[in-house]
Amino acid sequence: MRLTADFETTTVEEDCRVWAWGVCEVGNPDFFTYGNTIETFFEYAEQTDNATFYFHNLKFDGEFIMVYLFEHGFKHVVDRKDEDTKTFRTLISDKGQFYSIKIIFEKKGKKTKFIQIYDSLKILPFSVSQIAKGFNLPISKLEIDYTAERERGHELTKEEIDYLRNDVDIVARALDVLFKQGLD
Repeated sequence: MRLTADFETTTVEEDCRVWAWGVCEVGNPDFFTYGNTIETFFEYAEQTDNATFYFHNLKFDGEFIMVYLFEHGFKHVVDRKDEDTKTFRTLISDKGQFYSIKIIFEKKGKKTKFIQIYDSLKILPFSVSQIAKGFNLPISKLEIDYTAERERGHELTKEEIDYLRNDVDIVARALDVLFKQGLD
């Protein structure tokens, strides 16, 4: 399963955290799910049966992902042969460009429960707004107040859900076009 994903985060340095996440299936714009903590994102991700997630600008979202992993007992490994339960590998250039993160939730013998995360910005090097326009999509990028206060456990408003949904749906629709053309 291929999914696009996005985090929304607070802008307050002393309270830097994910307050919303959304996921849309590539090739199935009707499939959208969301939550309001990074913990619920990882609960969802662990149940996706070895899915591939595409974050647009993984350098940003990847920082939150790696902090979460380290804080929850995951170990970074460099070599594939060292992959084991609660490990992750990254492909990050010497200039700090994030390409991928592979997260191993569980490994038992030859059976591995994992997710793969890629940076869709490397495939579609445009803003989400430009992607919607360039692919002539029937939806467009919406706006929200990024600086609004959102306490822990904030219940997303309809406006915030719509914003999140459009962001992941736009990238999912564009990736679907590319994948159907064999550009994977």
